[in-house]
Amino acid sequence: MRMIGERFLFGVALVLSAPTVAADASAAWISYPGDYALWRGNDLQARRIEFGGKGYPVFWASYAPHPLVEFRKEVNLKEPETVDIACEGVCRIKRLGAPPLQGVSSNRFTFPAGRYTISARVYSQGRPPAIYMNGPNLKTDSSWRADWRMEAAWLPGVVPPPAESSGRTLRERPAQMALATRPAEPVAQKRIRGDHIFADFGRETFGFLRLKGVKGKGRVRVVYGESRQEALCEDFNGPDQWEYVDAEPSEELRLKVSRGWRYVHVIPEPGVSVEGVAIDEELCPLSRDGAFRCSDGLLNRIWEVSARTLELTSRELYIEGAKRDRWTWSGDARQSYLMGYYLFGNSRIAKDTLFYQRGGDPVVMHLNRIMDYTFYWFMSVREYYLYTGDRLFLEQVYDRMVSLMDFALGRLDAKGRPHDMPGDWMFIDWAPEPLHNTGGVTSFEQMLLVEALDTMAEVSATIGRGDASSYRERAAKLRSEIVPIFWSTERGALMHILRDDGTLDTQLTRYPNMFGLAWGYFNAAQRESVLKNVMFNDSVMKIQTPYMRFYELEALCRLNLRGRVLDEVREYWGAMLDEGATSFWELYTPAEKGDAKYAMYGRPFGKSLCHAWGAGPIYLFGRYVLGVEPTKPGYAEYVVEPDLGGLDWVEGTVPTPHGPITVSVSNGVAKAAGPSGCSGTLRWRGIATPIEAHPAIR
Repeated sequence: MRMIGERFLFGVALVLSAPTVAADASAAWISYPGDYALWRGNDLQARRIEFGGKGYPVFWASYAPHPLVEFRKEVNLKEPETVDIACEGVCRIKRLGAPPLQGVSSNRFTFPAGRYTISARVYSQGRPPAIYMNGPNLKTDSSWRADWRMEAAWLPGVVPPPAESSGRTLRERPAQMALATRPAEPVAQKRIRGDHIFADFGRETFGFLRLKGVKGKGRVRVVYGESRQEALCEDFNGPDQWEYVDAEPSEELRLKVSRGWRYVHVIPEPGVSVEGVAIDEELCPLSRDGAFRCSDGLLNRIWEVSARTLELTSRELYIEGAKRDRWTWSGDARQSYLMGYYLFGNSRIAKDTLFYQRGGDPVVMHLNRIMDYTFYWFMSVREYYLYTGDRLFLEQVYDRMVSLMDFALGRLDAKGRPHDMPGDWMFIDWAPEPLHNTGGVTSFEQMLLVEALDTMAEVSATIGRGDASSYRERAAKLRSEIVPIFWSTERGALMHILRDDGTLDTQLTRYPNMFGLAWGYFNAAQRESVLKNVMFNDSVMKIQTPYMRFYELEALCRLNLRGRVLDEVREYWGAMLDEGATSFWELYTPAEKGDAKYAMYGRPFGKSLCHAWGAGPIYLFGRYVLGVEPTKPGYAEYVVEPDLGGLDWVEGTVPTPHGPITVSVSNGVAKAAGPSGCSGTLRWRGIATPIEAHPAIR
């Protein structure tokens, strides 16, 4: 049977499988877990351009969706039911253990009454196999089972990403969905250097550039800049992002690929002219359900610009930067997830990004080639479950967790410790001085592996699979070794690396020490020693990226040093605002002045001025100033423990799967309200009070 471009074959069933599960309220396209995230992610990251519009593929292993997937569901229809059907690819639908289906016509079929299992086997080479059924009771939804190995390991089905569209109609094909757009004009544009157009869009933005009033035929060079200097630089080796456009006479020409920029410089070749530019802003439909306000106007501005930064780096997946890299990095994304839980009401982008980053099997390298990024991914899975309560995701991803952990454990040294291996990139951070990451084992990586192993133990226990005790025991053993091995009595802190000859290297860094503070590695005397000798010691190499400042300030928050943290946020993020930032940067060094502050990677404008990890104050303010924290998965139980850090008043909202939690503190009085169905506790000045559900919160 032909269905809107696909071929359907109906036949006889051979095997009965898949338990009955209650259906969702409405139908949706379904695919194998993670397949659409892989397909979308591959497409998203291939859009990156540098230097003249040339593509810039990723340099780590990539995985494709499964070309053949079978979907199954047991039904019990009390009467015949007519169902609308569509698929992505070629599909064969069967009733297992029953005669062949008859009476097929168009894109609709009437299934007979009775109890039986429906099997839909879908093949698609170019796009992920997917299927859609919608009848009065028989619908495709997350209750279906899916497998690409044909009865080897059935997983719950998954609805393709709804970030682009609802995906709940016959014609809303997942592979054809696109992010919404809205038109916008620059705040200023003018002619310069003869017939060039220079436009300022007022702040960092993201979308499709439109060339208006194109006359003549020929090439137009478009230079994108996050700074005025970058956009005006005509040196072909200067700006990171520029491209040639083949132009013909047109009232309006919309370019094919969306980009990130603030300034645009349009340079027509002789014989071509352009009247002006505009943008179709590309929007990921993530509502800003979180909010934060306080008595300090600077902190309010910092929160607002942080929110803008995260919105611009939230596309189909969480990406690193709006202009560059536009790739999905596991370490960067871990922070985006945490920020997103406090800003967005929709956590689906986190799930899709986790699926994409993990990819498929076999595992041949660390995620993004970076050892620490593999360990961050495990931690992100645990945090996703804590903030969402999505146990189904754990079931869908568990086998991939096991194979990734097996790979990581297979690359340990003879004593069971993470050690740099050929092909690994031990990143940790962009530091002002080279980090001594090779030639031994780093204390930092040991700590991350402990967290990854703890995650495996928790997930195994939660879904009743694997051997949680073995992961837990391995984590405990490694944890017990870290301080004895890496602690320097002379320096009063953890050293960065233990050399292969068994001696401690002389490099002292903040990284292992701040994680040791945050994760409870030290006794009281050691904790005070680390604060004095490392955290409050200006002679120790300072952190210059928002990426690791995130963890540094979180460690201080956990020690109840909120006032100091807010001062450092004012100083560091506030300085970027003083530089004119409308989104936060990849790296900020106060000593860099003039155009030098835009340089990175040996390129004059290589630094990203809209970088996801720059949005850390969203999390720091929501988690540690408002004090909202889930204590059981999905906010089934939570605490609100505000700490104003010297502020006069604070108020805000934190989204949860059940509805918002609102918090306000002023005049020494703290108030909180949360959604029904959750159990919350307000802790304020040593008193714990149950939080009542707000009548307007559902």
